[in-house]
Amino acid sequence: MSSVLLEKVVEQPGKLDLVQLDPAPGVQEQELWDPHPLLPVFVALAISLLCSLTFVGSILVWLALRHSGVMAP
Repeated sequence: MSSVLLEKVVEQPGKLDLVQLDPAPGVQEQELWDPHPLLPVFVALAISLLCSLTFVGSILVWLALRHSGVMAP
């Protein structure tokens, strides 16, 4: 006997509709309430860039004053 004769024929069920095309009644679409969502990111970027440049600049000024002789002991 071959294995083809031992297999059972199974019919595939129809496709299920899992995604609803129409929204549920009473549900309204959400409006975009924040017109500029990346603005806080750019503000934080500007503040951190300003702080880091101030820190590096203060170190460079300190080194320049030290080597110029102003802060000589």
